[in-house]
Amino acid sequence: MTSFILVLGCVAIMFAAAMAGGKPGRAVADTTLLVFLIGAIAIADLVLSFFVDTGNAPNVAAVVCAAVLALDSIYGFMAPERQKQRDKMLRRWMKRRA
Repeated sequence: MTSFILVLGCVAIMFAAAMAGGKPGRAVADTTLLVFLIGAIAIADLVLSFFVDTGNAPNVAAVVCAAVLALDSIYGFMAPERQKQRDKMLRRWMKRRA
């Protein structure tokens, strides 16, 4: 339950930073990325739990991913040029995949 609250708090921070910066779409994209990351963590935990005891590692990994994305959104709010560079890189990467 604690990890859920921490992840939810990080998502709230992402939305607050994006709303203050006037770009809420960025928060939605980061939240979608977080959902995919948590899904990948859950699948990896499911597979690894057959072989070793994973314990609390998936919860910690999910909170770390959420915290990194929250810090990135705060830094993007404080340094918008860096955020533009990241957006260009993601756009190029997505066009290559399509």
